[in-house]
Amino acid sequence: MSEDYFLTEVSFEAGNKVGGIWTVLTSKSSYVKKAFGDNYLAIGFYNPSQAAVEFMETSPPQFIKDALADIKLEGIKVYFGKWVSANDVNLLLIDAKEFEQNHVNDVKKEFWDKFKIDSLNSPGDYNEPLAWSYAAGAVIEAISRHVGIKMVAQVHEWLSAGALLYLKSKDIKVPTTFTVHATVLGRAISYSGGDTMSFVNANLSIPPTMPYDYGVAAKHFTEKAGALNSTMFTAVSSVVAKEAEVILGKKPDAVTINGIDTNNLPTHDELSSIRYDSLKRFNNFVNAYFLPYYDFDTKDAPIFITSGRYEFLDKGFDLFIDSLGKLDKLLHDDKYVIALIAVPSGTIGVKNEVVANYLTYISIKSSLDEDLKNFDNVVANSIDLKNGGADKAYSKILNDSRRLISQLRRPKPTNPPLCPFILSYPEETDAIINKLKENGLDNSASNHVKVIFYPKYLAVGDELLNLTYYQILSLASAGFFLSKYEPFGYTPIEAASYMSIAFTTDHAGFGQYCLDEFKTSLKGVFVEKLINRKREDIVTQISNDMLKLSMSNPEDLLRLRIAAKELSEEFGWDKFMPVYLQVYHEALKKA
Repeated sequence: MSEDYFLTEVSFEAGNKVGGIWTVLTSKSSYVKKAFGDNYLAIGFYNPSQAAVEFMETSPPQFIKDALADIKLEGIKVYFGKWVSANDVNLLLIDAKEFEQNHVNDVKKEFWDKFKIDSLNSPGDYNEPLAWSYAAGAVIEAISRHVGIKMVAQVHEWLSAGALLYLKSKDIKVPTTFTVHATVLGRAISYSGGDTMSFVNANLSIPPTMPYDYGVAAKHFTEKAGALNSTMFTAVSSVVAKEAEVILGKKPDAVTINGIDTNNLPTHDELSSIRYDSLKRFNNFVNAYFLPYYDFDTKDAPIFITSGRYEFLDKGFDLFIDSLGKLDKLLHDDKYVIALIAVPSGTIGVKNEVVANYLTYISIKSSLDEDLKNFDNVVANSIDLKNGGADKAYSKILNDSRRLISQLRRPKPTNPPLCPFILSYPEETDAIINKLKENGLDNSASNHVKVIFYPKYLAVGDELLNLTYYQILSLASAGFFLSKYEPFGYTPIEAASYMSIAFTTDHAGFGQYCLDEFKTSLKGVFVEKLINRKREDIVTQISNDMLKLSMSNPEDLLRLRIAAKELSEEFGWDKFMPVYLQVYHEALKKA
């Protein structure tokens, strides 16, 4: 399909990886490139450290050169090139720091006069995206004068809303689409421990003072102005659409579901290979972590994972840990579960005892591997066999094993740590650590649930695991993403696409979509019901689901993992990109 208009897509996360919108843009980039070719331009925030990885500067086409020379704003720097992580689509990065320093108050006054955006007491993190997005609007205005064909501007979230408000304020005839991936106020309610969905379902509008009460007035009013002044207004799920209708006072024109790039997903065979290699490394880490303290057979233990931004309540980490605590009491005999909580936080290094244990374990393993190799060589040599060489080699292995294992199993007065890293803040103040202790999950020998809180971004080359997030997903039995506020939610789709059984909730846009679209045919992906249920009942249900997985045989788990992978393939951009394209056509019609 080839579109006959120019699309520019504005996001603070274009070329600047922060969260989920980066995934939206990069995963659909091959489809965008196929539809638009060079009639597409992403506009993002210039972050030097991210640009070094994401961006390859190139010479712009002539109409872009002419447009950049025509920009009237002073104090902005613009870089044109290719977005490496997004199939080399055209990317323009804007550095508006100087403009922000000199003119941000002028922008605030203009937006108060035109849109009644109250930014008088705005927080410090408001000025930067406001100035940057305003500059993006000026860039779009200049391009519209030189591009030579019709043009649509796609704008994501409140951080980019200044671009469409600039166009509206200057009466520039470029139709705009504004997409909310969450609402500022909805997130604030949930982050403060409230139930956004219950609030939305119980109200038709918000009290006028509510944005001020939560300290998000400037961002909220900017977001609302974006919704009210865009040509087309969309939300990424039915959950956000309802939220926007109540909180922003406008019903979205369309729901634009997020997809994944199914063309680049590994095959079943490739995943089996990835899983095999990753599991060996993971087991080395787990053995080094626990064996210095007590015997623990990791071979058949299911691996449960949760991950996400450190939003303890929003992301449902409290539900995950409480459910693990209940599971710990339900498991018995030789049944164990390994739970990995991969939630980035501040760290200042690996704990000394973890480093010492790991180095000792690797040394022992290398020595024993060498002994076994020598033993195999002796067995293969008939002369040494006649001279008793095999017996001597085997005796050496036994003696070395006893000596090395006694070195590993030195007396230790404590349990394996819950977290292998030194946090950059007092560990006793950490919500995850405290919740684990509250549930009696302290990695004692009596615990059947063994927990590792891993507060680092998972990547090849890190100090311990040395595995990427996707490698971890490939070896995990199940991923639990129990969000209480999740406008859409990529994490369960990603888990499923890497053959991990995935759990989401009916508070998540993805979970609601699954319930509406697949109903009873859902397999390999499970939606935990949170709406109108007591917390105790929710935890009991989740722990029972965990128990079923823990007691399942490998064949049943494999069937579920394959079903999860197959369901993830229903979320390709080839299914959802046409909805975006239809929205752009509607915007052009309205304009």
